[in-house]
Amino acid sequence: MSTVHDRGGAIGRRAFLSRSIAAGAAALAPLELHDAMALPFHYRREGAEAAALVPHTIVCLADFDGRPGADRSVLIQAFRRGLAALSEAGGGTLFVPPGTYDFGAIDQPIEMILCRDLHDIVISAYGAVFVANTTAAIMPSMFYFYNFNNVTLAGASFMDLGFMPWVNWRGMYCVGLQADKPSRGFHLVDCYAERVVGLLASNNNAAGRHLLSDIHVRGEVRHAYYAVGANYIKERVKVDLDCHNVRRAFISYASQHAEITVRASASDDWPGSNGLVALVCPGASLGNVEDVRVRVDVSGVCIHSSYVHFYHQGPQRRGVMSHIDATVNVVDMRSMKCMFLFDHETHGVQSRTARQWDQIGLHGMVPAGCTGSVVANPSVSTAPGSIYLDRNLARASGIDALAAGFRIRTEQEPR
Repeated sequence: MSTVHDRGGAIGRRAFLSRSIAAGAAALAPLELHDAMALPFHYRREGAEAAALVPHTIVCLADFDGRPGADRSVLIQAFRRGLAALSEAGGGTLFVPPGTYDFGAIDQPIEMILCRDLHDIVISAYGAVFVANTTAAIMPSMFYFYNFNNVTLAGASFMDLGFMPWVNWRGMYCVGLQADKPSRGFHLVDCYAERVVGLLASNNNAAGRHLLSDIHVRGEVRHAYYAVGANYIKERVKVDLDCHNVRRAFISYASQHAEITVRASASDDWPGSNGLVALVCPGASLGNVEDVRVRVDVSGVCIHSSYVHFYHQGPQRRGVMSHIDATVNVVDMRSMKCMFLFDHETHGVQSRTARQWDQIGLHGMVPAGCTGSVVANPSVSTAPGSIYLDRNLARASGIDALAAGFRIRTEQEPR
């Protein structure tokens, strides 16, 4: 018989959220199932933002037969029943005991743990490793949250034994988000993912861009295609990521009021992309990009064509990316391709565009002797706004002439 606990004080939600397991780093060779518990679990950072407050009610997944080693169907039912119990109680914490939860071979693009209409709930999974083996060119999701309010997934680790990052890539998303009614307040806290297509993806399209808001992600991603895709979120996205060998750490369409922090490294045996961080404007009617702060610290080998990609996309004539502050600090690198890339692509990169970049500040550092471009602008705007480049970056790149709309910031100008 399952048990619903109502505990306060030191044994409440915060006690569960403080649990963390230290383990050695995973090997670079393909992982076997028995290596799952060797994944390095993410520690909480002192002073970092944690889960939002929820009621003190606590249930344990094991009370619903959800234990390490259980079959996929048993695990799915355990999550369904545990979350239903919390919903009936008005919210609380679902505690997932440490261990490996193997969901087996996946050959369909399914949502394994489908979470609908959750409110005021924390899933505390410190020490839990969720494993799948994707066997076809598909993208299943381990957790899928459809409509929510004040929901947190904390401490979970993820691994896909069948992940492939190259041609015909395949593998699972750890977490998917979608909504057909206003949904706000999703926190992904202290989560770790290795060999997956992505840690988190929001799956609303432009028609639903006013429905999702207040999405916070903090975690670590290694050997992956994406880390976070935050597409068509109405407002307030905050992402804080450590990434190693990730093709694209962050991509978002129509970002509004976002704060993105990425610490990234790479080795030369991993495929890259045209931008480690991609801010995409699909056109004015689909959503402009406004009020975004980006900081990228990057080291190791350069596998990306740029570190921050200001990317106009699609056939619409009008579209603006404005009020963006971007910092790229390049550390211990001998060469890079480009720090900041500005272009517009519609069936190929356009040499001229009516789209606009405006009120954008570019900051950062480049080590002495590092070769590469600070700014690339293959799509020149016919309606240029103002893009400010810090003088130290202009000096580092030897820039003495910039495209229309770009200017070197004087020492007296405010950032």
